[in-house]
Amino acid sequence: MDALVVYTISAVLGAIGFTTVDVFKCVNDIEKFTYSSMNLITVLFCLYKVVSFALKRRQFLDLIRYAKKHFWYIEYEEYGAAVMNECMRRLTGIVAFAIFMCHLTISIHYIRPLLENRGRNGSDREFPFRLYSNLPIKVSPWYEILYLAQIFSTWPCCYTYFCFDNFLCQMNITATGQFVILQKELREICDKRNESTVVNEIHVRSRFVRCIRRHQQLIAFVEDIKELYRSVMLGVVILLSFLICMEMVQLMTSSSSSALSTFHYCVYVGGSITQLYFYTMSCDNLTGASLAISDAAYDVRWFIIKSGASKNQFVKDLSMVIMRSQRACTLTVGGFAPVTLQTFTSICHTAFSFLALVRQTLRDNEQ
Repeated sequence: MDALVVYTISAVLGAIGFTTVDVFKCVNDIEKFTYSSMNLITVLFCLYKVVSFALKRRQFLDLIRYAKKHFWYIEYEEYGAAVMNECMRRLTGIVAFAIFMCHLTISIHYIRPLLENRGRNGSDREFPFRLYSNLPIKVSPWYEILYLAQIFSTWPCCYTYFCFDNFLCQMNITATGQFVILQKELREICDKRNESTVVNEIHVRSRFVRCIRRHQQLIAFVEDIKELYRSVMLGVVILLSFLICMEMVQLMTSSSSSALSTFHYCVYVGGSITQLYFYTMSCDNLTGASLAISDAAYDVRWFIIKSGASKNQFVKDLSMVIMRSQRACTLTVGGFAPVTLQTFTSICHTAFSFLALVRQTLRDNEQ
């Protein structure tokens, strides 16, 4: 594990090196500069994630152990098993799509030079990412060596780009499923299980206490997720706004792009927007599921309790649960604002506003 972390950080630093040089070399060409800046922002984003989670490695592993012990590897009743299976089905679709889009994007980077180099002489070949040197780097065997070096230094950017976001979706969907299961348990705590009123009231109290403890555990679990992703979420929101804007600019202003390049930009844009959507959707579902605990507490059949004193105390306890549940469990953008689907629409609106401004600026410069 330590060797993989060292390799990943070293590879990402190498990718930052040649993408930074490319940005400075392309300042006078707006099309190349946009493309290079997009690549640089992506690899910087990857380094930011890796370093953030490397510093919080113990907290990250503790969260995984807790989820394994309390959520993933336990026996559920029929309803709970159905809910968790549905959660895993949704998660599988999200993770598979994210992995496919990221690998497709990086694979096009690797394949496009091979297609464009057909028919060229040995000294005029292109790399996946532009390199600048006075040495004969485009002549065999240096070309092949550097080509492979770029692949090995940029491929870690692929899995670091999606793995931490996929993990967040997994934690959010898991917590959402647990809140849904808790809602059903809370609604059914007053179902009669025994003809004896005394025994039934004791049973109701024990089930209610168990639900309260489960609720407290879930709140603490979400707080741990929030603390782990506090700074990363801020970076996600800011950088994805710039990335979506730059990708759209690249797609709409490239005049000499081949069909493969246009497809590449479409994959870039589609991958970034869908990643942001899944990211915010899982957070929004978590918020909604935690708020729904108050509705479940409101639906409890407290009126079937016979004892007046027990009933009054139980109603007060339910009122406390309702009040606490109305304070939703949310993940925030750096502790400033909650992450919901409204965040997705706001980011897209901001990105398209920047896009309109950039396009107008380019038109004014052309005139």
